[in-house]
Amino acid sequence: MPHHHSQSSRSNPPLQTSLPISFLIIGGGIAGLACALALQRVGHHALVLERTDRNAARAEGGVRLPPNLSKILFHWGLRDVLLSKASVTTRLLFMRYESGDLLGEHIWDADMLKETRGMFLMMSHAELYDVLYDAAARLGAQVRYNAEVAEIDAEEHEVKLASGEMLSADVLVGADGEYGPSRTVVLGEEDTGTPTGLAVYDTLVSGKHIPEYAMKLSEKNGQFVAFGESHAIVAYPIRGSEDIAFQLYAPDTGEDGRYGDGPSVDITSIATNITQKLQTAVSGARKAVRVSVRDHRDLEDWVSDDGRLVLIGEAAHPFPPGTIQGTAMAVEDGAVLAKLFSHLSSERQIESFLYAFQELRQSRVRDVRAGEFASAFFMTAEGPDAAERDAAMRRKAATGKNVLEGEGSAEGVWEEYRVVFGYDCEDEADDWWVQWGMLRERANGAAEMGASVPSLLDFSSAMGQVQVTTAAE
Repeated sequence: MPHHHSQSSRSNPPLQTSLPISFLIIGGGIAGLACALALQRVGHHALVLERTDRNAARAEGGVRLPPNLSKILFHWGLRDVLLSKASVTTRLLFMRYESGDLLGEHIWDADMLKETRGMFLMMSHAELYDVLYDAAARLGAQVRYNAEVAEIDAEEHEVKLASGEMLSADVLVGADGEYGPSRTVVLGEEDTGTPTGLAVYDTLVSGKHIPEYAMKLSEKNGQFVAFGESHAIVAYPIRGSEDIAFQLYAPDTGEDGRYGDGPSVDITSIATNITQKLQTAVSGARKAVRVSVRDHRDLEDWVSDDGRLVLIGEAAHPFPPGTIQGTAMAVEDGAVLAKLFSHLSSERQIESFLYAFQELRQSRVRDVRAGEFASAFFMTAEGPDAAERDAAMRRKAATGKNVLEGEGSAEGVWEEYRVVFGYDCEDEADDWWVQWGMLRERANGAAEMGASVPSLLDFSSAMGQVQVTTAAE
């Protein structure tokens, strides 16, 4: 389906629902806030429950906003405020972790980025949090802190807080992460994932501590990546170049660790065999939060069998920590959910919209998540795999090529960026409505006059044949 969206048409107020309902969002991280903002934009009511206080929820560290994420926030009218806080990244710089040898660089294709209608931004997690919070609050979303959910009743769509207070809404949204109660309720059991053997140590290095690095990264608008044997570093400037967001991938020590834990690890003890060039940066790093990289199975359902509870973000699809797309997928989830619910005109649509959400998001997220796992292993490869990767990158750098350009080898993973960045999740949701939602509405109208209604089952099997049916129309 061709899309003709001019930039200006995007700032128009979105379609408003003719049936405003209430959403209770469990979890007030980026996923929960973005979802609340998206729902309020189309006229629904959102209350967000966050178990910690605001300061803990804002969190430390950096976050990267790829074009598929920034474009959504631009659509929502946040371009100016984001660009006042974020730095734009145009390239990746690659180095060998042990020797400090340069492997080459990858400059994002300007035309490709333009085509995506987004930008590749880097900022602090806390700044992104505040932008979403302010925008959601302005539109009337409510956020309650220190509101820990103790029990979830999907059938009655209500929750019980640790304080004993009961709250209910028309729809519950689980945005409380891979270890939160929502995922457990939908799955029917706890799922802690399988260790992958890697952990990420997430921290900041003050730019003052390494002025020449900070300047170089800022001048080059770069993200810096160092590859080592079973170790890797990803670093990029935030808040101008006041701080460098710093993530070290290293073998997992087997202790439990997750976001929300306090900083506990001295990076120098983990960053062994590191080049002298990076030693200063490492010694200036604050204590890091240790996050175990675990692989979680794909959930068959993101919607509870018992009723109106739907999972989004890490609760639905945990990503490896620190990846480019983890945050983006969580925000895309909220954007799609709200887009579908902007068409709500009758209570009986609620269930079909929740399943449509799942249908639209599952394959997209599965593909992107596989790519992020592949790139974590690509960065921390050992032995012959690492040697092959480095040689291929050096070869390309020597001929002046972008080092991540695929040649059918492992870096082919990175070639898919055009597809990943170019995706417009809100357009996809609109297309679903045009192709399926309206069809169902007409069928339901006919049913009230005695015809048969397509069931959800027909709908999901038909989703597999979308292309065929539209061609035939």
